[in-house]
Amino acid sequence: MIFYSVSINEIHMFKRYKMALAEMHCVQPPKLKSNVVNMPASDGALDLSEAVTGYPVYQNRVITMKFGSGHVKDEWPFLYSEIQKEFHGKKVKVIFDDDRGYYYSGRAAVSSYSRKRMVGTLVITVDADPYKYELYDGIEPWRWDPFSFVDGIIRNYSNIPIRGTGSITVVGRQKHAVPEIICNAPMTLNCEGKTFQLSAGHTKLYELLLAEGEHVMTFTGNGAVSVLYRGGIL
Repeated sequence: MIFYSVSINEIHMFKRYKMALAEMHCVQPPKLKSNVVNMPASDGALDLSEAVTGYPVYQNRVITMKFGSGHVKDEWPFLYSEIQKEFHGKKVKVIFDDDRGYYYSGRAAVSSYSRKRMVGTLVITVDADPYKYELYDGIEPWRWDPFSFVDGIIRNYSNIPIRGTGSITVVGRQKHAVPEIICNAPMTLNCEGKTFQLSAGHTKLYELLLAEGEHVMTFTGNGAVSVLYRGGIL
């Protein structure tokens, strides 16, 4: 029998605590941050939800994980205290067994504990960011094991040599994100019709917001460049 579970802050709940997920539909869609104004003496309403950003933005989503397990009766008080110590009130990174190429980030709460003889249940909720994030940010060591062959993107933007001029194509995800450039020598960057003068070291380009699709970054200089970009999708 296969028990599906989840890793929270790199602790696998089944391997560590024998806690399996009682329900698989733990993650529900986030709510849209809507701004609809009813105009007097006018039909309908004015939808200003995308007026500032030009794209939808979302509220946090609540992830509700219901766990069940069987333990010797005297083990349960220790187990419950141990789980609270690890997660209650803390920032967590959540990776589900059936979606291992992404993680959710948020703050956890342990609640709704009950047990009857050897069988116990508890609930861990996470007030999470609306998007789930790719495991790898383009410069972290990459592994095939959790890669999704359905929608995964191979990102290798680490220590790319630039000799005069060179380009890196960054594939943007649904979440609009600001990239961070790391170079070991001064460089000039052209991307999205904008030009940036980069000093050696880390530069976060707040003026460059990458949307979904391909973004060609053209560097001029001599040295090595890394691009830190982590994609996010709903």
